[in-house]
Amino acid sequence: MNDDREEIARRVEAQARFRPPEALLDIWTGVRPMTAAEAAVDVSLYGPDEIAERNLTYEVAEYAPDMMLIGDDGGGRGLFVAGGDPDPEVLLIGLGAVGSDSGARIGRLSSLLENDFHALGLADAEEESPVPIDPIDILITHRPGVKAMVEIRRLLHLSLPVGALVGVDARFPMVVLTNVRYARYAEAIDQLNLSHRCLAVRPHIPA
Repeated sequence: MNDDREEIARRVEAQARFRPPEALLDIWTGVRPMTAAEAAVDVSLYGPDEIAERNLTYEVAEYAPDMMLIGDDGGGRGLFVAGGDPDPEVLLIGLGAVGSDSGARIGRLSSLLENDFHALGLADAEEESPVPIDPIDILITHRPGVKAMVEIRRLLHLSLPVGALVGVDARFPMVVLTNVRYARYAEAIDQLNLSHRCLAVRPHIPA
């Protein structure tokens, strides 16, 4: 098991720039079971095979080079930690505000796992995400149901057929609008996240 643990740690470090926190390695290798946190507050901790992709998608290396994205709250906010810290402080930062928001400190990762991430409820009450700086890209963070996809298509005025959004080849996070103004879509984003918690925004970087 220790050999497997070190192999996973080396692989993730090679792909995502930093060794993952020990508590995350504990979960990946079965040393620490994941509690009811995911069901209770929609926390998703990324696995070793997706963490590099998520850091690349949200351009963490460019906007927060000292940080690692290890999960999200299902509502457009990421769980960030200082790279290389074995038991890091977790910061809750809007995925559309990476690099421009210092985030809400919600506690050490090991303590949060023991307490089912209940600190996220306090962060909901105390923190408001800043308005993203235009222009932005809009992403679907995970695969909602067909009904939600129909609403997304309608409220965001997408030309994509629903089948392209729910098909077996659909990959998430998925950029569905790029180089747009936040104000134009703010109401729709709020409405969709209130119902489905499925959208995030990020600064648009010209190609």
